[in-house]
Amino acid sequence: MKKNLVIGCSNGLSLDKDFTNVFGADDHEWINLSCSGMGNRFITSRLFEYVDDIGIPDYVYLQYSGLSRIDIACDSNITVPGYKHQLKTEKRTWIGSGGGKYGAWRGAGQLTRLFAYQYDIKVDDCNYDLSLHEIFRGIELCKILNIPYNWTSYYDYTNLPNERTQGDGRIDRFPDYIDMSNHIGESPLNFAYKRGHIPKDNIHYSRYIGEQFLISNKDKINL
Repeated sequence: MKKNLVIGCSNGLSLDKDFTNVFGADDHEWINLSCSGMGNRFITSRLFEYVDDIGIPDYVYLQYSGLSRIDIACDSNITVPGYKHQLKTEKRTWIGSGGGKYGAWRGAGQLTRLFAYQYDIKVDDCNYDLSLHEIFRGIELCKILNIPYNWTSYYDYTNLPNERTQGDGRIDRFPDYIDMSNHIGESPLNFAYKRGHIPKDNIHYSRYIGEQFLISNKDKINL
């Protein structure tokens, strides 16, 4: 039985079901470490945590999130009362911004000041570079450990499908240091718009699109 890891944000919560429906579960266990409201630091770090704590998976699919999102790693004993975007793992408590500059953190009481110190309110791309570094780390870890992998982002950073994704960040091009060879070649939210299946909230595409996206790119998946 192959242990396959899938990690994303809220748009990744059903990735294990989508992969199961497209590729089956007879010889594959689909392990989903996605969490709502999280960014790229969380996604890459959860891959590292799995490798460190459990072992090397047989396949990894990374669906990266918004470039402007910030994730904070806290002591595992920390809990933020009433805040949705947090997750306790074996090593720490992860707290996500729940979106970019205008995410859920703005109404999160004691968290508001902590996140405000990390966002430059005058510059849109204040932390895009750090988010891109996390993509680099995730890809390179898979390459160094010889893990078959694929990756994409829930929307196309270079071609925003709608105004709503503007808050999650845009770039003109990927930096040269990011290996694009195992990128799926498109993003599921942009795929949804091309197919005319526009999400009601403009962000969270349907399970139908999730499956169709994998079917359409089945020959690129390195299982």
